[in-house]
Amino acid sequence: MLKNRKSFPTVLSITGFTALIAVPFGASASSIQILEQSPAHLGKAFAGTASDINEASTVFFNPAGMTQFDEAMLSVGINALYIQSEFNDSGSNTGGDAGETDKPGYVPNLYYLRPLGDKWALGLGVNGPFGLASSYDRNWQGRYLATDSELSVANIDANLAYEFSDKFSAAIGVSYQKLDVTLENQVDSTLGVMPDPSTDSRAKITGDDTAFVLNLSAHYQVSDSTSLGVAWRQGGEFDISGDAQFELNAACAPGEGYPTGAPPAPTTGTLCAGALGARAGHVETKVELPDTLTLSASHRLNDQWTLHGDIASTQWSSIDVIEIMQTENEIVVDTLDLQYDNTMRYAIGVTYANESPWTWRAGFAMDEAPQTDPSLVTPRIPDQDRTWLSAGFNYAQSEAFSVDVGFAHLLVDDTEISNTDTTTGHLVSGTFESSVNILSIQGNWKI
Repeated sequence: MLKNRKSFPTVLSITGFTALIAVPFGASASSIQILEQSPAHLGKAFAGTASDINEASTVFFNPAGMTQFDEAMLSVGINALYIQSEFNDSGSNTGGDAGETDKPGYVPNLYYLRPLGDKWALGLGVNGPFGLASSYDRNWQGRYLATDSELSVANIDANLAYEFSDKFSAAIGVSYQKLDVTLENQVDSTLGVMPDPSTDSRAKITGDDTAFVLNLSAHYQVSDSTSLGVAWRQGGEFDISGDAQFELNAACAPGEGYPTGAPPAPTTGTLCAGALGARAGHVETKVELPDTLTLSASHRLNDQWTLHGDIASTQWSSIDVIEIMQTENEIVVDTLDLQYDNTMRYAIGVTYANESPWTWRAGFAMDEAPQTDPSLVTPRIPDQDRTWLSAGFNYAQSEAFSVDVGFAHLLVDDTEISNTDTTTGHLVSGTFESSVNILSIQGNWKI
């Protein structure tokens, strides 16, 4: 696989694969970040992502590593995310039942690389670096904050790497990204007077946009046993355009509902119908996804054992308060008050390989959440700090084909929420208990 370059014809078709990326999926790294882009690295809890160069996912994690290959390679994988969050109430006043979201997610990845002569290498990748999928019943206690939430960011990568010396390579790449989002929640037709699932109206906001983003990376072979890698990925800036739609309950109609004062003061139904009618239609908002910077190191301890490490920074402070504006009436339809902070992620992992076809992996990581303030936590993303426990293996069936399998169990701290709507008086207070399990498999072909 390494450094005895040959020339190979290239035929790669990714038509239709991006359609798989466009489906929503559950986030398992911090907030909406999807780290599961390689079953091989999953087995090490994503330690050594930019320094451990063994299969084609280097197209995403460190494109500079593509110069380490002496023949074309294709990797295709699927990552299954099983995420469950259960809400335990402690004083909410909205009525309804306890809530739970357990929507599974499936994240495909495809990477192709090929050498171009002795110094250059080209790589193409398709994956989904950001995403979200959560779904609660429409009668749960936090229904005015969230019911269904879906976000997908389909990413198509093109990268070019150059080997400056036997030790040092660098790469530059550009990605085309397509963002799609759907946010749904219930609306209290009584405006806080008598909240009840039977009188709720329904809100649905959809939108999409595209963006181009850059990435820069480098790989340095310190010695035969030690390698270093660094990778920076730009976050996309999206001007999201879409629609706000409302399904009105019979209680949200002129003359219906509860009086708001002595006649001729309007009823709650009159105010509800007017407010939702003014907010329906074309909406816009802006979102800037975070830049990420990853530093990696790998060191071979002996002929069998190799140690890997990662330190990653995600600039979540690019996401603060997101206002969704109805453009015709210039009315704020919804506000996502997130006020994210930047986060760090630390990972350490090992691989064990001998003369057999098997390579074994294990890893441990600590991943920070960008927002843990109970007054700002949203049920759409019931996030909290998490610890990764991972294991996996590679089986080389032949010189031309191998399989990677990875598994991770995430220990997620309980998420406290205490959200008060100052307009209606709605209070959602309680704790989310979450569990995450990830299973991934990938095939690798030398072409």
